[in-house]
Amino acid sequence: WKRTLREGSQISLLLLDLDRFKEFNDKYGHQVGDDCLRAVADAVRDAVRTTDIPARYGGEEIAVILPSTNTPGATEVAEKVRSAVESLQIAHDANPDGKYWVTASVGIATALSRQGGTMQMPESLLLAADTALYKAKREGRNQVATALLLARKEPQSSGPPIEAPPSADGFSKSE
Repeated sequence: WKRTLREGSQISLLLLDLDRFKEFNDKYGHQVGDDCLRAVADAVRDAVRTTDIPARYGGEEIAVILPSTNTPGATEVAEKVRSAVESLQIAHDANPDGKYWVTASVGIATALSRQGGTMQMPESLLLAADTALYKAKREGRNQVATALLLARKEPQSSGPPIEAPPSADGFSKSE
């Protein structure tokens, strides 16, 4: 975050949510749900660039940090990720919108570090990506939606830096 602000560059965040996943777990059971999440994690990791940082965000949500990436670049990555999930062709009887396959909706937020920006990162970036994600869900699922925000160019002191915890769910880049 600080590098983005210091350099006056941009950063994008993808939030991916599996469509109707509660129904998937209800129908197939949590073990199959966990297997599905591992397959999706592998597909996401294979679809993103080596500079991108994927992580499980909770439940069936996955976040991907895209350093130095503008909205068109983030949209390209998000579409590749969305398509990779759909291409797994994991059956999902409760997802008619996705032709009865497991699918994902993706929200994209891009923060531009500019003088006059009022948004604080990373909280605002996360909120904007979440808003875009629910826009994708409202507009029919299995698609990508975007949001843009302007972040303050000078870093604001908001406590200690946020660090990602070690991951044991298949998203670690070093494995």
